[in-house]
Amino acid sequence: MADSSTNLYAGKTVEYFSRARTEIEPLLPKGLGIPFRALEIGCSEGHTLEWLKNAGYCNWTAGVEPYAELRTNPGSVDQFFKLDIEKTLPDLPPGSIDLMLCLDVLEHLVNPWETIRRLDPLLKPGGFWIISVPNVRNYHILVDLAFKGKFSYTESGILDRTHLRFFTRASAIELAESAGAKVTLQIGTETNRWQKRLLTNFGLGDLLAKQFILVAQKQIA
Repeated sequence: MADSSTNLYAGKTVEYFSRARTEIEPLLPKGLGIPFRALEIGCSEGHTLEWLKNAGYCNWTAGVEPYAELRTNPGSVDQFFKLDIEKTLPDLPPGSIDLMLCLDVLEHLVNPWETIRRLDPLLKPGGFWIISVPNVRNYHILVDLAFKGKFSYTESGILDRTHLRFFTRASAIELAESAGAKVTLQIGTETNRWQKRLLTNFGLGDLLAKQFILVAQKQIA
């Protein structure tokens, strides 16, 4: 990330960095076996990694984060790298990671496609990515653009002012597969279930999704 972005992150609230992403639990790959080794890019304060280890999903975890300090219980994260992932990779052996987490982080990068390709050697063949990105096709964004002429940045959410890249379902899949992995599962997160069923009948179900979460498996040569 560009150094000038640091001031933007300095204004973030404590809550911005402190949430464990437990909604990924149903998406954790069954084919890995439990426990497994996980690396999270953009781990914030480490709460998702702490949850994965305490719940027994992981026996080893590591996190990368340039803008927050690690604030989990001792031992819940085995290695923490305070670095800019676009400049420096964590010092880990090739093929040592079973699960790579990129949860609402890739949209903050200048070149997330290149970052995926550079991280790929750390993931073992047959290992998995779980990637989430916000959905710029959400109807709130489209209504503001079409009828109000607005594209207003906010402190959090789809138009977080620290977002540098924007994705739809198709471009999110392209990103997840940019190093050769294959997307095996994709979901859109939304709260209005009956509206989704109605819009899906017209091929417009993605308009309600706030983000897409994708599971992609690295191919075995």
